[in-house]
Order: sequence, then C-alpha cells, then structure tokens
Amino acid sequence: MLKIKTVDLAVSTILLAVGIAEFIGGFTMDRLEVRQIHPASIPGLLPMVLGLAIAIVAALQLIGLYRRGDAEIEGVAGGLVTVKELARLALLIAICAFYALFLVGRVHFWVASSLFITGFMLIFELSLRMTKRKLAITITRAVVIAVVFGGAVSFLFEDLFLVRLP
Repeated sequence: MLKIKTVDLAVSTILLAVGIAEFIGGFTMDRLEVRQIHPASIPGLLPMVLGLAIAIVAALQLIGLYRRGDAEIEGVAGGLVTVKELARLALLIAICAFYALFLVGRVHFWVASSLFITGFMLIFELSLRMTKRKLAITITRAVVIAVVFGGAVSFLFEDLFLVRLP
C-alpha cells in the first residue's frame, strides 16, 4: 500500500499555488476602461477575489499544519493515501477533463453539469461493500442532486446573470 505522509501539506501547497495563479490571471485580464466601463466591473474581479480566498485558506491550513506538527508526523490516519484513493483521484481528473473538453459546448450546459456532478458523486460515494439497497439509494441521490444543481446553476447564470453558457 502506497502511503503519502502529508496529504494535507501537498493539497494545501497545490491550492496555494492555484489561488495565487488565479489571482494573477484575474489581475492580468483585459480591462474594459476603453469602453467607459467602471473599473470596479473588470472581468477579472471575481477570479481575483476567488483566488485570494483560496490562497488565504490554503495558507491558513499550511500554518495550522506546521503549528500542530502534523506535517512532521508519519502515520497520521488523515494523512495516508492508498493506491485505491489515488485511482479515484485519477478518475476524477479524467471526468473533469471529459467534462471540460468534450461535454461543455457539445450538449446543453445543464446536461453536461448534471453528468459531471453525478460522476463526481458516484466516484467518491460508491463502494464494493455496499448493499443493493444502499447502492440504489446512493445512485438515486446522486442523480437527483446532480439534476437539481445542474439545472439551478444553468438557471442562475442564464436567466438571472444573463450569461450565455456554452
């Protein structure tokens, strides 16, 4: 069994990098001042805020890990990753890529999002040890949640924010 000593440390470091990159990406987006649009309505404002929030939370997590000494402790139950979990992570990355590269833009956005949410939930919820009843409940719950949230996100952006979705 493959063990990684400090998963929280790795994830926090990656999220810190993603947050910083997102902030920089939002900051360097084109401004709309040429069109006489108020500077506070720059397109990169939301990515900047989200990137900053991700970076702050990741930094706080890193500080907490070092203060508690969790980054040094080998065998901490919460810090172990098995090969099975790594396979699930690889599958998640694959469905993220499938969603972004093949679904979005080819099928209606709410259908693509619902398929993605269903797949995501099933990857992390299903287990070989589940009874048939529990399996049916889990699959049904994943589909219902996915359809509701896929539709809600689509409605929110298309009808309330008036954003054209792919």
